[in-house]
Amino acid sequence: MSRSALKPPLVSILINNYNYENFLPTAIDSALNQTYSNVEVVVVDDGSTDRSRQLINQYGDRIISVFKKNGGQASALNAGFAASKGEIICLLDADDIFLPEKASQVVAIFQSDSDIDWVFTESAPVETSDILPNKLEDLFASIRSQSSVENLGKINFSKSILKGKLPDFTPSTSNLCFSHKLLGTLFPLPEIKGLSGVAISDLYIKILAVGLGTGYVSKENLGIYRFHNNYYKNLDLSKKRRMFGEINTTTGYWISKNFPEFRAISQKILGKGFATYLSSTYTTQQVADADCQAMLDDYLSSSSIFDRLKTTLIIFYYRIRLKFKNFV
Repeated sequence: MSRSALKPPLVSILINNYNYENFLPTAIDSALNQTYSNVEVVVVDDGSTDRSRQLINQYGDRIISVFKKNGGQASALNAGFAASKGEIICLLDADDIFLPEKASQVVAIFQSDSDIDWVFTESAPVETSDILPNKLEDLFASIRSQSSVENLGKINFSKSILKGKLPDFTPSTSNLCFSHKLLGTLFPLPEIKGLSGVAISDLYIKILAVGLGTGYVSKENLGIYRFHNNYYKNLDLSKKRRMFGEINTTTGYWISKNFPEFRAISQKILGKGFATYLSSTYTTQQVADADCQAMLDDYLSSSSIFDRLKTTLIIFYYRIRLKFKNFV
């Protein structure tokens, strides 16, 4: 039986927030104001120190609120997933926005094929100064008029992942939607915080989802990616490399630990990540949970002689490349 013959599935929109009081209400409102009616909005506050929690409380039982100590993005996503009941899970960063038709469009794609496990869409990049609460409808209309409706269609990339090929169609967090069943095989995520709080991030989820399931990619802009002075934008090159190095080393390491069948892709991600980590001169004693050297050592200890040599060569290759680059 196709999904279209079943009752409308519940969609959980999972918002993770940390100190985004200026943007959070707009994100929550966009999730609540979907044209698709069978939606629950789960908002996880990851130990914010601003007024985020007071703002969340104002929504009462219109949303599912989860308040927790600061533990990083993976920790927040784990808490949100545990609180969600939807058959379809859509991720939304607290500084981004969904168009009103986002859930409806995503549900239609899921219902078109019972084999679909994930749906990736796109978001229009917009400066914060151009996002005016009383003119959102005008902004939405402008985005719709310029959005591409070209669809790349159904994708099964699992064989390529097994061979170590990275997908080039995986967008940012707020464009990711998954079946609850698929995420149930990935969660709980390893709760590694690292320098930025996102050592385990959407990269881990995207790679594994694409490797484990079949999905659909759409080029239609169904959201807004907000340009603003966020954490990453304000980092110098050395800190950016440290952050990138932690994310990729940690992602590669934990993919190899939890899904050893994807060793080829985990080796490539870890090798590139560790090379970038080595290229950073930034040091801190506050990210012991993202100890890249310890992860590499453990990874190599469980590798064959051939795999150790290959990993070392990958690290060497990216180290050389990074010497001639002024960016990550």
